[in-house]
Amino acid sequence: MNFHVDWNEWFIVICSVIAMTVFFRIRKHFDAITIVILWTFNVAFVASSDYELAAPPFELYYCGDNTTYEPITAVAHVFLYTPFSFMFLFLYDKWNLREKKNRMRLVFYIAGWTAFSIFFEWLQILNGFFVYTGWKLYYSIPVYPVSALILIKVYHFIGNHLPLRKKA
Repeated sequence: MNFHVDWNEWFIVICSVIAMTVFFRIRKHFDAITIVILWTFNVAFVASSDYELAAPPFELYYCGDNTTYEPITAVAHVFLYTPFSFMFLFLYDKWNLREKKNRMRLVFYIAGWTAFSIFFEWLQILNGFFVYTGWKLYYSIPVYPVSALILIKVYHFIGNHLPLRKKA
């Protein structure tokens, strides 16, 4: 493994510390079992999606300094992307977007998070974490809303099937 620490790793570590700090401020909104299930789901979903696109035969991008799997990628999966999912769900609950009367607000909410996600992905490209070898940034535009809807469905599933889960 050809791994060394340079700016792209520090960028991910700094962003992860910020994301985890925000998560620790909002974690009490979620009960422990919801956190464990969502954390596990998010890591598995993001890691498998990334691996599917980054590994042969597609090899559309890689993370870090070379095409091999680097530990910083796992840090991003566990401590960067997952807290963003909790921020997304926290605001989703806070703004009461699950009600049918707020469907248009939900569309704008998901569009706003998609714009933020595209911007953050662009920052990761600029800082050398993502190196595209076939992927284009605009390919991610439909991926984020679909991922957001999947996350909401999983969150609702947890809420509907775990009777001991505290209602937010």
